[in-house]
Amino acid sequence: MNRLLLLLCTLGLTASLFAQEEAPPQGWQRGAGLGLDFSQLLQINPKQGAGQNRLGFGGAANYFANYRMDRRSWESTAMWQFGVQRLGTGIIAQGSDDRIPFQKAIDELRLNSKYGIQASDSSKLFWTANAGFLSQVTPTYQFPDLYPGNFISDFVDSGVTPLSKFLAPATLTFSVGIDYKANENFSIFFSPISSKFIIVADDVIASRGVHGNPVSGTPNEDGIYADFENVDAQLGALAQMKYADKFASDKATFTSTLNLYTNYLRNPENVDLDWVNALGYELFKNFQLNLLLNVFYDDDVLVQITDYDEPNGVRGLGKRVSITQQLLLTYSRTF
Repeated sequence: MNRLLLLLCTLGLTASLFAQEEAPPQGWQRGAGLGLDFSQLLQINPKQGAGQNRLGFGGAANYFANYRMDRRSWESTAMWQFGVQRLGTGIIAQGSDDRIPFQKAIDELRLNSKYGIQASDSSKLFWTANAGFLSQVTPTYQFPDLYPGNFISDFVDSGVTPLSKFLAPATLTFSVGIDYKANENFSIFFSPISSKFIIVADDVIASRGVHGNPVSGTPNEDGIYADFENVDAQLGALAQMKYADKFASDKATFTSTLNLYTNYLRNPENVDLDWVNALGYELFKNFQLNLLLNVFYDDDVLVQITDYDEPNGVRGLGKRVSITQQLLLTYSRTF
């Protein structure tokens, strides 16, 4: 992990050397984008070995609002990635009345806002406050003994509590520090005093102890802890690097935001990583083909370990780097 962090920092500093420096535009700059992902296949009386029906849809929506006036700077972004799919038709098992449900493919909501005041008229340093939020919008259900997967609804009407939902979990960060704006393309923010809160607002979800909230004691046969807390409050340091630029006669765009966080109170040598990347190419006016890639690691959060030799491709829970990739056709406007 340490070698990876060194490589990422080196790449970011190198990018700042080649980015062109321009006078920052004054006033508001706003923009929004909507990307769609759709796939559909229908077969009636299919041939042997021909496969099965497929229906999937989703996308990503993003919005940014940047303000610059004299020595004041305010940058805000919002992004929601969402997708569902259904493979096959009919019922989940012989003798059941429950239809094959839609499974959740991705659901991630990100909000970030950074406000800074320039140290002097000619300085590249800003005294800055930064806030971030990460959660999901819709609930996620699991029924491992009935049908594998993550589902957007309780399709068997069992009344169970979802595995996760909005604010369960959620991550909040608040930081104050120095923002170095090398130019309009690249910036480095560092905060030696940063607070981070892992929130699990639902007691039943929190009692599972899988989202990073504190638990104690021994879980019962269902993996439930009797003693748990809904919030894990952390104090540490945050480094954030942002890069954005255009290439190929302004037809290609690349944006990257890297967040590195260390918790002073517990295992400070294990650095949390949240790296969001987007590469787009303009096919024609306002329409882009976008590739999104997110890399995530949190030392307090257990993820599903991918193992293609296991049922449903999952081998329990553990601490691992989580990678998410999405390809979209996007409509975007800047105004």
